[in-house]
Parts: sequence; C-alpha cells; structure tokens
Amino acid sequence: MVFIVGWFAAGTHLNVRKGHEALRWLQDGLPLVGEKTTVRWLGSSAVELKIPEAKAPFRTAEVVVVLEPRDVPLIWWFSRLRGRRDLFIFRANLQRQPRHEFEVLDPSSWLGRPAEARARRDQWVQVPASAPLIAYSSRNNADPTPLINAANVPDCPLMRLSARRGEPNLELQWRLADLKRQSSKSVFDTARNVAEVL
Repeated sequence: MVFIVGWFAAGTHLNVRKGHEALRWLQDGLPLVGEKTTVRWLGSSAVELKIPEAKAPFRTAEVVVVLEPRDVPLIWWFSRLRGRRDLFIFRANLQRQPRHEFEVLDPSSWLGRPAEARARRDQWVQVPASAPLIAYSSRNNADPTPLINAANVPDCPLMRLSARRGEPNLELQWRLADLKRQSSKSVFDTARNVAEVL
C-alpha cells in the first residue's frame, strides 16, 4: 500500500512538472494563434488550452498536452506497451471548411488505431502515403502529400493529421518530447501552413 501511494504521489508530481514545462514552452508560440487563452488541467495527465477567438486561418483553436498516466503503475505500463507517450494535440476550426477530408496517421500511435477504425467505419478509401504513415480520404484519388509536407517538423514524426468538414476541421498530433526540440513558434507556424493548404 505504501508503494502504491508513493508511486501515485511521485507520478502525479512528475506529470505536473512536465505539464508546467510544456506550458512554459508554449508561451512564445501561442500569440501566433490567438491573444486570449484559457488553461485547464484535466486530472494530472492532461492540460487543455482553449483559444476561443483565434487568428486567421483559424476560427477557434485548442491545444491539449496529454501525458502518460505515470501515477498508476499498471495503467502506465500497459499504456506504454500500446505506444502511448506524452502527446501534443492541436485542434482547430477554420474560417473555411477543408476542400478535402483526410485521416493521416502512424498506425503505431495509440490514438492512431481509433482514428483508422473511424475512417474505415465511414467507408473512406485508403490513399498513398509514405511509410510509416497510412492515409484515408473521403474520396478516391485524393493526394494527402501536400498536407503531409506542410505538417513536416524536422526530427519530429507526425502521429496524426485529420482534416474534416465536421468539427474540429483540423487536428495535428506529435510526440511532445520530439516537438519540444523546436520552438513553439515554429510548431504553430506549421499548423498555420497546414490550415492554409487545406
């Protein structure tokens, strides 16, 4: 019992520290997306930042930093086996709807599997993408390459890119540890580039 309580306390402390580090890293780049941001912790494993009045080409935006569940050892171990790592998620509604709908994902990503299942359930067709990424589109002969190229962040593999006419219009995911090697300004510039390609 002492071990479990001690692990929970240590895991919670580590996640809170990692969350605050991510918030400090984000400070430079957030003004590129919008001036006013609200921050909310979702337990000890996620931080949500909402930007209700975002700058063009966005209408609204949010960032979610999802951390590994380090506070519960069995769940943490199981989730790591499934490929879960600290994740940066950017979601936005755009000022105009995307012309094409895509789901681009790394199948090893823990959130990639449900995204792929949804694309198949919606009867989207698989379209070419460079490995390890796989891609689906709502129509035949659509080419996700311009979007994938726009979402390129050096030394940071893309985990997921979703473009949909429904909300959110755009979702981007990268592993946080990889992404933090870049400036947050360059990351939000990348998100803006993807939105403009859409």
